[in-house]
Amino acid sequence: MQVLWFKRDLRLSDHLPLFEAMRNAKHHGLVLPLYIHEPSHLADSHTARQHQAFVHECLDDLQQQFRAVGGYLHEELGEVVDVLADLHAQYKFTHLWAHQETTQLVQFQRDKAVAAWCRSVGVAFIELPQNNVQRGASFFRALEEKPSFQTYLDRAAQEPIKNPAGRDLSAFFAPRPPQDLNRSNVPLAAGADKPLRMKGGRTQARAVAAKFFTPAKLKAYPFSISSPLKAWNGCSRLSPYLAYGVVSDREVLQKLNVLVNTVHGQGDPHAIAKVEDAARFYVDRLIWRQGYFQQFENHGGLETDAFYQGEPSEINAADLQAWQNGQTGFPYIDALQRCLFQTGWLNMRARATLVSFACVQLGLPWQPVALYLAQQFVDFEPAIHYGQVRIASGTSHFSQMLVYDPLKQQAEQDPKGEFVKRWLPEFGTAQYLAPLIDNAESLKQGKARLHAMRQNRL
Repeated sequence: MQVLWFKRDLRLSDHLPLFEAMRNAKHHGLVLPLYIHEPSHLADSHTARQHQAFVHECLDDLQQQFRAVGGYLHEELGEVVDVLADLHAQYKFTHLWAHQETTQLVQFQRDKAVAAWCRSVGVAFIELPQNNVQRGASFFRALEEKPSFQTYLDRAAQEPIKNPAGRDLSAFFAPRPPQDLNRSNVPLAAGADKPLRMKGGRTQARAVAAKFFTPAKLKAYPFSISSPLKAWNGCSRLSPYLAYGVVSDREVLQKLNVLVNTVHGQGDPHAIAKVEDAARFYVDRLIWRQGYFQQFENHGGLETDAFYQGEPSEINAADLQAWQNGQTGFPYIDALQRCLFQTGWLNMRARATLVSFACVQLGLPWQPVALYLAQQFVDFEPAIHYGQVRIASGTSHFSQMLVYDPLKQQAEQDPKGEFVKRWLPEFGTAQYLAPLIDNAESLKQGKARLHAMRQNRL
């Protein structure tokens, strides 16, 4: 028998481990698809109740996808090695298939423990790459060959995607284990769900993609991503579905390719040029995304290590709490936090503005700032999250120092105050707080502190 382990790849379409396990069923045995609810992961400080609820919705949808092809998804509760050991004792499976996961050190160490356990019992552990991320020696071989991500994009946009939908694959699945998990027994992650967050599942993802991938939406995209007002409907909003592997980047690229080809068929040169420009702009963001993944894969210390001598380490608890609660007296900052608390989502510039204010102007260490925001973002993707936080806090190796003046950002991104009025109803009343700090002075001091710090690279 073979076990197919799902992690951050909650889909059937464009799932290479699924395809390979099915293809090898004659030689290695029938396939048991598995998702493991890990107590240690649920108790991790980065995991919040909203993430767990989103994943459960994705799993419900994935169960339906499996049923449609004659299969099932088996769910277990426990630490991964313990669950695998129990299954091995029952079924003596010989192969474990999974996608590589570019994620935090704790998950990477877990996968190393799984690999060690597999070697100890003679199980073949086959991890296949995704998102074009190269691991270990493969990365250095790739450097020597100098492949471009554009080559990957071109290939990904053209190659047929393996999708089992519409087929009867019941003959490939192992008999379903007799014990089904009751999810009410799964420990709840900390915190509360967010009332206005996006819902999980491939059905939801397809609906979101269909709404975005139109000529009008794509053309407006480059002009919609900076303002939190415009970005709400102007961005693709696929980030949570990409973060949990509900859709693959290849699927997104192919939808983009179909849209561009459709516009080409309409023959209007002006419209074609505008859509092509917007498509390239969108692809640039996918290239950045892949770059964050590869950087995180190569440098796991991104989430823990200081890069400069003298990085802030002392936490002013009152300032941190005021920033978290949206009580800084800076209306744009406070409105962003209130929106995030309700929805679990902000556009990239808004995220950078929050981090810059906390780390540059309030002088908070980047670590508690990163942790709090990880808990709040429904699309928390460690590689992207830590890469962006380090840049916006001035503690990355990025050559350019980016500082976002909150008053300037408010004037540019919310000139009529619509966003602030929506999310900060007390603004303009006697109940609203005075500014926690002086904006000009805190910017001046913060920039000077960063410049001095960045002269002392560790």
